[in-house]
Amino acid sequence: MKRFIVMGLATALVLLTACEGDNPGGEGGTLPVVTGLTVDWAQSDGVDINLDWDAVSDVDGYNVYFRATSSGTWTEVGDVTTTTYTHTASSAGYYAVEAYKGSDTSEALSSEVSTMPNIITTEYEIYDNYAPADWHSGFIFGLTAGETGLAGSSAFVQDIYAYDPWTDPGRAALYSGDYGPFGDGNETWMIGLGDPGCDNAGAAPDVSAGWWDNGEVWEGDVIFCELYDGYFAKMYINDLEGPVGGSSNGTGIAFTYEIQPQAGIRLFTTNQ
Repeated sequence: MKRFIVMGLATALVLLTACEGDNPGGEGGTLPVVTGLTVDWAQSDGVDINLDWDAVSDVDGYNVYFRATSSGTWTEVGDVTTTTYTHTASSAGYYAVEAYKGSDTSEALSSEVSTMPNIITTEYEIYDNYAPADWHSGFIFGLTAGETGLAGSSAFVQDIYAYDPWTDPGRAALYSGDYGPFGDGNETWMIGLGDPGCDNAGAAPDVSAGWWDNGEVWEGDVIFCELYDGYFAKMYINDLEGPVGGSSNGTGIAFTYEIQPQAGIRLFTTNQ
């Protein structure tokens, strides 16, 4: 019996050794670690992310891995013989690369690179045209923080603003900064998760979807925004409240947002 157990353990060790290097979360193989992994933003666009890295001599190729969160499981998305790869991504996330030769791989994955958006956790609130006149109605998306202001003021150049065409304390819409009665701001196109052509929380759709410049929003909505300067943001509508400020029909829209720091890139977290 003891001899059988020892043989079983030996067999298990052989199997583990044979698989070593095939699991990106494991100890890896014996080849050098890939260095120089970067996202080539100039060659990336929309949801297509171009990766480059330094060559490892005398190898057969490279495995490219992706995960949507920093603690998620790595998934192989590419197997190439060159030192570049373009991934058509369904969300923002993290990339790493390993070299391979036969069944041997790098002793560890490369350093990670990320396409993650900036996640702005501050909650902002803007108010429609029936709220008190000095309550901020407009909003500007910043890469590290947002700014509220009066959409009716020429001194404030808003990306979006809150407006109510129904005279109802329970309803409110978002208008592009250049649309409607306070339309002296920036052009912003919007689309809601669940609208036709918009079914992926991790990526804003392309121009073939039904983007709009004004539309009603509800609590729980997720709204993608294409800003005038080519940047993309993702809003989370946390609350609609009204009437506000002693008004009869004023409504507030409370939200947080993510913003992709690379112009033209439409990738975000998978949060809803």
